[in-house]
Amino acid sequence: MFIELTEILRCPRDHPESYLVAAPIAMDGRRIVRGVIGCPECRAEFPIVDGVAYFAERPKAAQPPASSPPYDVAALTAFLNLGGPGGYAVLVGAAARFGAEIVAAVPGVHFVAVNPPPGMGAGPSLSVLVAAALPFKSSAVRAVALGAGHADAPWLREATRILLPGLRLAVEDERAGPDGVSELARGGGLFVGEKLRG
Repeated sequence: MFIELTEILRCPRDHPESYLVAAPIAMDGRRIVRGVIGCPECRAEFPIVDGVAYFAERPKAAQPPASSPPYDVAALTAFLNLGGPGGYAVLVGAAARFGAEIVAAVPGVHFVAVNPPPGMGAGPSLSVLVAAALPFKSSAVRAVALGAGHADAPWLREATRILLPGLRLAVEDERAGPDGVSELARGGGLFVGEKLRG
């Protein structure tokens, strides 16, 4: 996990947003390979193992992912409007399958894969988290892509909450209609929208 990512993380427990503290045990450059993330508010601790931050346990018998609509990394980059470097973009579930490709296609943006497909590892511009909800502060990220299987109401609310106003949300379910998001495109199994300002 990229150490600076801690700046936009929040504890997933039910209390007001506050900062988290990272205590690295082993580092590889700016990546925490092994360590702990702690919450000063509730004293919760979340382990980092092999570069992956665990805010929840990975399900032992995960259901097979819903089928994802066909599109490629160039389309995802366009949907998310990721021109220019800086900031963070979040790929959830099946959408994280584009992790390595999108890191190469959009240099200078740090990507976070939440609950990615099995076998995905972290890298210099890709952090990996396992979580039951999105453990990010409100209005903290440039873009969010929700994969098939993560397009239900709780994930849509969380994706909208963490997204900066005026920036993009892509959902692998054209039936999605999240509150607080204006529709830009719908069809082919996808919804693309922009978080409303104000």
